[in-house]
Amino acid sequence: MGKPKPGLGTDAVCALESLEARMLLDSAPLPSVGELLNVNNTVVRFETSMGDIDIELFDNAAPVTVNNFLGYVRRGDYDRTFFHRLDDDFVVQGGLSRIAPSGTGFAEIPRHPPIVNEFNQSNLQGTIAMARVGGQVNSATSQFFFNLANNTFLDTVDQGFTVFGRIVGGTTGRSWMVLQDINNMMTSNQGSPYNELPVNTGFNAADGVQEDELLVIYDVEIIKPRNVAAFYTHRYYYPEGFASGTITEFVPIGNPGDTTVHFQAIARAETRQMQTAPTPDQSDTDPQFWFRDQVIRTGTVAPNTRGGFTVSRSANPANDLLQRDVPYALEVWSTGPLSVNLSHYDFGTATGEAFATQTATRWVLPDVRKGADIFDFVIWQNTSDTDVTVTVQFFFENSAPVMISRTTEAFRRGGLAIADIPSLPNGRMSAVVTSDQPLVAALTHFDNSGSKAGSTALGIRGDGSTLGVLAMGNTATGVIDSVSFVNTNTTGAIITLTFIFDDGSPEFSITPPALFLSARDRATFNLSTIPQLDGKTYSMRYSSGSTPIYAASSHEEFGDGLATPVATHAATNHDFAEGFMHATRAGVDLFERISVFNPNYAPFGVTATPAEVSFRLYYTDGFVLEINQVIAGGERFDLNLHANAQVLAQATGGRQFFSIEVVSDVPVVAMMRHIDNGLGFGNADPSGGFHTLGAQRGTVVALTELGGTMG
Repeated sequence: MGKPKPGLGTDAVCALESLEARMLLDSAPLPSVGELLNVNNTVVRFETSMGDIDIELFDNAAPVTVNNFLGYVRRGDYDRTFFHRLDDDFVVQGGLSRIAPSGTGFAEIPRHPPIVNEFNQSNLQGTIAMARVGGQVNSATSQFFFNLANNTFLDTVDQGFTVFGRIVGGTTGRSWMVLQDINNMMTSNQGSPYNELPVNTGFNAADGVQEDELLVIYDVEIIKPRNVAAFYTHRYYYPEGFASGTITEFVPIGNPGDTTVHFQAIARAETRQMQTAPTPDQSDTDPQFWFRDQVIRTGTVAPNTRGGFTVSRSANPANDLLQRDVPYALEVWSTGPLSVNLSHYDFGTATGEAFATQTATRWVLPDVRKGADIFDFVIWQNTSDTDVTVTVQFFFENSAPVMISRTTEAFRRGGLAIADIPSLPNGRMSAVVTSDQPLVAALTHFDNSGSKAGSTALGIRGDGSTLGVLAMGNTATGVIDSVSFVNTNTTGAIITLTFIFDDGSPEFSITPPALFLSARDRATFNLSTIPQLDGKTYSMRYSSGSTPIYAASSHEEFGDGLATPVATHAATNHDFAEGFMHATRAGVDLFERISVFNPNYAPFGVTATPAEVSFRLYYTDGFVLEINQVIAGGERFDLNLHANAQVLAQATGGRQFFSIEVVSDVPVVAMMRHIDNGLGFGNADPSGGFHTLGAQRGTVVALTELGGTMG
């Protein structure tokens, strides 16, 4: 039994407060389903300043309460709030407030109408229950409390306080240890309802309450969906997203596996918005407010199937999943492997890229531009629960580097609009994005002159590479194929380019003087100026001796610009979520190509080894089309989907949307190009396209280590 408490008040503060007058990403590993009372129950994680607390919700025992609680979770209402009451060996309570945007004082979170009481579980140690207005049984809204002891006397107070979950692992698990640490915190009297405010050791009341002195809830998310015996074990990230009257945005998703995959999509806003004060009448719903996060979609993708969702359409705002004119990043969490792509249409053009599957503290963007009618954005997402300083260092061809720093809050997106930075000169440059916490960084480029070209591409993680492969390149009249290189080291690099063809032409190498890079130097080299490449398709590899560098491709064709990093790794599996083919438009204004290069030959320290490659197209109805090809070591292959009879036959029959998996028995490098000039989405200009390295999985090996892996 819990210790007795004084009587219940009837004022507007929660009854529990009158009982006594006083990052996977996750920092902790996910639990196992074996730790749950019921493998079908929902599990939610609180990321707090004292550690992570995992809660198994009693979906069936308290359905109204659970759905109400999950509504607050999905809307992000609990994010960056704090526990406002700690009565040691009794309860710790939250769900009321966060620090006000001004940095001083408290701002209550939005409330939604109160719910019916559903008491049927005892208030035992380690359970979570809803707080209420004193004397009002059916008055619970947003506030909750953890029972730090067996508070069974609460079972008989005003028909009982509704218990709707318990900590995972019971009172011997990791979550309970976090609650024990919380139980030992000191408190400060800041006036009701904050008269038992848990604070850190060293709290200084003289300068007011600061967020870093509180027991902060950084993030609350569902980590296991209802009626699924699996956790969200996979994360996919892209730091770009925006909705407006000129933008249409899709997220295609492919499931290359043999089991159904469940997912949730989370949008994380770049900036805080103004929040109106909660309505005085607790029965009224407060105005909609988006503090930072929202779960914008949940769903499933059947085995070997293409799925996805629409974020916004320029001409149909009623169905937008997010309010307009708020920059955001997107995450997809799933119970199994997926391929996830951003397809974003703006400025009369198309951009697209595969979501990142890994985070890093260093990202490099080799080709950033500034000039008239050019709008480049260096964007990043802070995937950690810590506010970070992000430093962006810009490298130029003929001047000293420029460094710019920005602070980005936990789990928010940040970035730089290059056109708005006076210290950056016009022209091409490279950017190195670093932080002491994990990020995902990308570059979005729009050229609003002429045909209005655009692209978005992930940065390159890590410390660079002395070897890289561009699986797909082509030049012709009106086509510009270029590669940008940056050397961030204190020693020079001499870059050699080697080109491989599939038309019988021998491979050849060049070492252009323009690619003799000094220390902390960059260059962009136009491959279209090489006579031997005119009218050809090819793969390219670079080597830079002992100095690792970074490289990215830029391609201009069909009035649009495409961009992607040059690959530094090979893999046995490549996933591409976005695929579309229309039988009568194929080869006219719709083009789609998958290029594969087999690096298993002597220049990579490997005995020439053929690759047995399968191209698997997963359609929206579950139909799978497989096309097989053997590619000799050191050779390349293009699968032109717009010219493939099997693909066109499916398109004629109505199967037009698909995702793609490239599977090989040895690691290869794959790349996809998608160009669709027939979709306008209400804009007068054509849509354009993108190319991407997709997502690598299976056996993934650095090209510099391929010989050791295959040997």
